[in-house]
Amino acid sequence: MWIFVYQPSLDRFMSSLLVSAIFLLIAVIDLEHRLILHVVSLPAGAVIGLLGVLSPTPGPLRTLAGGAVGFVAVLGLFLLGEAFAKAVSRLRGRALEEVAFGFGDVNLAALIGLAVGWPGVVAALLVGMLAAGLFSLIYLITMLARKRYTAFVPIPYGPFLIFGALLVYF
Repeated sequence: MWIFVYQPSLDRFMSSLLVSAIFLLIAVIDLEHRLILHVVSLPAGAVIGLLGVLSPTPGPLRTLAGGAVGFVAVLGLFLLGEAFAKAVSRLRGRALEEVAFGFGDVNLAALIGLAVGWPGVVAALLVGMLAAGLFSLIYLITMLARKRYTAFVPIPYGPFLIFGALLVYF
């Protein structure tokens, strides 16, 4: 539908197709394995960054600023998650086997920032986080109603961040 409404130029269409394919690959791997692989995200960062720098929108400055803001913001959340996991481990007397999210999610936030630029990265990450929170709440209520709730069930975070990114990107 996007193509019919906005009628993008051929280069914008091709770059959008490439960015969408990269995000789809990352989402599928994260759903199947709960991993965002550096071997995928680092080359993807180079490609998406180059596309953003060469494109008039968002342009070099907004592309690089978006990537930096996405990386730093989610790095802060990653470090808070690590501190939380250590505190819970100490209280429980054993290590947590799952963490809130991994460093792959930090890299993904940088990719999202490179794709949507500044200030779009703020909206993309916020929408993704709210979508993840809403899904988690629905999942929690469903599991409590079925009396099958267990704490610390891992949910892939990447697809929700990608959802927010694609909403802002398109």
